[in-house]
Amino acid sequence: MNELEQAITSFKNNQLENCQMKYSNCENDRLNFVQLFPKNEILNMQFDDYVVGKGGKSFCYWLETKLRDLGSIKGGSTADRKFGLYYNKEQQTYKTISKWDKELKVNSAFLNIKQSIRQLLIDGEKSDISAISNNPISPMFKSKILATYYPENYLNVFSPEHVDYFIHKLGLPTNQDTTEEKRQLLIEFKNNHPLLNGFNNFIFMAFLYSWNNPKYKEIRILPMSAKFEFPNMSCKEIQIKFFLNELVNQKNGEYFFRNSGINASKGTLILFQIENKIIASANLLQVKKFKELFDGLYKGAYYFDVDTIKVFEPIIASELSEIDGDFTVFSQSKQKLDSSKQDMIISLINSKELVIIPEEVLEPYPKKYVEGSKTEIIVNAYERNPKARAACITIHGAKCAICGFDFGEVYGEDFEGKIHVHHIKPLHEINNEYEVNPKTDLIPVCPNCHLILHTKVGGTYTTDEVKAFLK
Repeated sequence: MNELEQAITSFKNNQLENCQMKYSNCENDRLNFVQLFPKNEILNMQFDDYVVGKGGKSFCYWLETKLRDLGSIKGGSTADRKFGLYYNKEQQTYKTISKWDKELKVNSAFLNIKQSIRQLLIDGEKSDISAISNNPISPMFKSKILATYYPENYLNVFSPEHVDYFIHKLGLPTNQDTTEEKRQLLIEFKNNHPLLNGFNNFIFMAFLYSWNNPKYKEIRILPMSAKFEFPNMSCKEIQIKFFLNELVNQKNGEYFFRNSGINASKGTLILFQIENKIIASANLLQVKKFKELFDGLYKGAYYFDVDTIKVFEPIIASELSEIDGDFTVFSQSKQKLDSSKQDMIISLINSKELVIIPEEVLEPYPKKYVEGSKTEIIVNAYERNPKARAACITIHGAKCAICGFDFGEVYGEDFEGKIHVHHIKPLHEINNEYEVNPKTDLIPVCPNCHLILHTKVGGTYTTDEVKAFLK
């Protein structure tokens, strides 16, 4: 019995019954949708029968959200590009894109969209794959419509990348031109396989994702040397000084290695290990090996997506063992974890993620309003300097410059004048000593806004960005 046959047998023994129950529930919802939006009534839909954004159970809402268990089309593109027409709550108006009407007239755009959906259903009933491929409806939306109205004929794997992934994993020929042709190839494979031909398309989809889920990237543990790389530094100092400052602001995600690098692809989740603990994570962009030693020491470099760098309370071996039973202890090898456990590992990381705020400054206050180079600080110390703080409040007052919160007004006169102070100038712009100006460089902010200002990885949000968040 080969690997695929073993996986099918395991799926039948352990998951098939639950999948059949789920299918039964989904099928009831699908039939309700088809009754609400019959094929011959598509052209009679009104705006609110179709759009997302108004809160009703519309055509698009059903296909994207209500029928999500029949296969997800969440993400991939924005509502305007996915559906062609949507409701903008902020502007309280309907919106379209030039693809459906060059003058952005929503009435004519909506008519074009409805006609395309109606034609798609006609071509879908005839299994005209060429016409389906040329239909202007966005790819994932188009596929969800077909699989919902004709579940026996169309596979509910909607991402073109996922279709290609399954084709590759099954070793099928790749000479098809369109995604619709490739979906049909997967159905043909299912129908001709002695262990799969009893599955309907929903069950087959469930099997594919349980067998070899394309969303799961490889997970690797990268050991780091405290002795050579971070001598006399605590875990928190490594997290803040190296990961959130140096790796993000100075190195732009470049991390040199001395020995052999990890053989991993783009998107691999890297867990950084030090002293038998995981203290940070990031997504890998590239591994580059140098032809000659760099700086006489380094054989190559990893490049990480700086927007994905996270630091968190240390994760110990037993916590990983609870998720991945094959993992036992840390070592100095570049270990792999079970990629199918990615969601659980990311959930663990998120539950431990650290938010570094000014109250966690590890360095002493400066004696003057003078700042050294950015490598000498962890979080801007002006925000904790008593003289700078007093000068800022005298000039600007004690009311939050972002949301207007006033401690005295809310908590009483005993708390008048209580406020945090925020240093506006980004750390990466502080390269030489300079004298801070409390009028232009500092602003009063409440603790809530202060925390938000400092939650941007590798820097701070601007006051305008935080004000936008409030809106």
